[in-house]
Amino acid sequence: MKELSERALLEEIVRREAAKKATASLKEQILGELFDRQIDFYNDKSRNKVVLGSRRAGKTEMWTRIAVVTAMERPRTLIRIWSSSRLRAKELLWANFRYLTGRHGIKCKYNDTELSITFENGAIIRVVGADKDQSAQKKRGDKTVLEIVLEVQSFGPFIRSLVEDVIEPSLLDEKGTICLEGTPGPVCAGFWFEVSGGEDVAKTWTSKDGWSVHRWTMLENPHLPHAREELERKKKQRGWADDNPTYLREWCGKWVNDLDALFYKFDLFRNTYDPSRIQPWGPGWSHVLGWDLGFRDDMAICIWGWHDDHPGLYEVFSWKKPGALANEVMEVIQLQETEKNLKFIEQVADTGGGGKMYVEEVMSRYSRKFTAAKKTEKYEHVRLYSDDLLVGRVKLRPGSPLQVEMSTLMRDPDWPDPDKPEAPPREDPRYPNHCC
Repeated sequence: MKELSERALLEEIVRREAAKKATASLKEQILGELFDRQIDFYNDKSRNKVVLGSRRAGKTEMWTRIAVVTAMERPRTLIRIWSSSRLRAKELLWANFRYLTGRHGIKCKYNDTELSITFENGAIIRVVGADKDQSAQKKRGDKTVLEIVLEVQSFGPFIRSLVEDVIEPSLLDEKGTICLEGTPGPVCAGFWFEVSGGEDVAKTWTSKDGWSVHRWTMLENPHLPHAREELERKKKQRGWADDNPTYLREWCGKWVNDLDALFYKFDLFRNTYDPSRIQPWGPGWSHVLGWDLGFRDDMAICIWGWHDDHPGLYEVFSWKKPGALANEVMEVIQLQETEKNLKFIEQVADTGGGGKMYVEEVMSRYSRKFTAAKKTEKYEHVRLYSDDLLVGRVKLRPGSPLQVEMSTLMRDPDWPDPDKPEAPPREDPRYPNHCC
């Protein structure tokens, strides 16, 4: 019996050594697919790391490999990858994960509903979305070894709470690492600028807040050998000089104020008001309500007020919530109407995309009349609205869902299409626009 026990122990040691060598070999193969700038980032021992890059710099392909290698090395641990929405995260990563693990023969179980990948050693990669503070707070309490946040610029002011209140405490038990990635935002301010701004030339540096920052562009991505040619073509097509703010921000990974990149001409100082000094409801105030229907996306409502003695249009209230049902939307509207004694001149709903029947059902159940939003000449109305923003006639509540969206919603950087140079600008689909 003693001989059998010793032999079993020896066989187990041999098996574990073989498995360890196989894992090391597989890790080497996967990391061998990264190029030099990506490898430098992976080898950086800092626990707070940033990738500040241009578009098409190869950031997304790097995260799948780093996450899989970490899962192989750290049994029974959790790795989270964040995006502004679960749908966006799935679009960016899910197919890449399946292709990577399938090509290398890595045994793991995919859960397409939870967007999680469970490895044989018990490690889990979980892809999560958090477009606002409430949804992120639900993910407190997890113990993680690696946290990755994609497209940080699209989170707006909420990113600080996500990092400091949710992610950093989750990393304490495992002494884990947080990685932020994105392109510079349109304004040199806020948390993302604090951790990645302040340096225009260096490829790597330590920010004033102690983050290890790595910058590279599509020109350093060896998988795009035609990058320089394409970039020159795009500059010529857009009429960009070398100091054009959008070119510097999107394609050189440099922070620069680029207010023209915003879809709306919003300015935080010009277009907000102090709610302690002005309350846009009560005697003499009139109101209008807009309802944007969402099913997988957010339900959103905005209420505006105006008064004959005030020259501006004031945001009274804005709200949004993914997956909200009609009764919750109506309760929110009723509460605002009752508390503030609102006087609605008009209530408008976006009935496109099959929403007409839904709104008609709501009207029959709640005795509330909604007019269908007119979508024709939309951009002409956007221009009129932006004109009012420019002269300060539109005032938003600081920190409201609408204000956060409007300060981050950007024009589609691929506009205009070469075949339609006169086409009106589009909203960048990476950014939420439900309240807008």
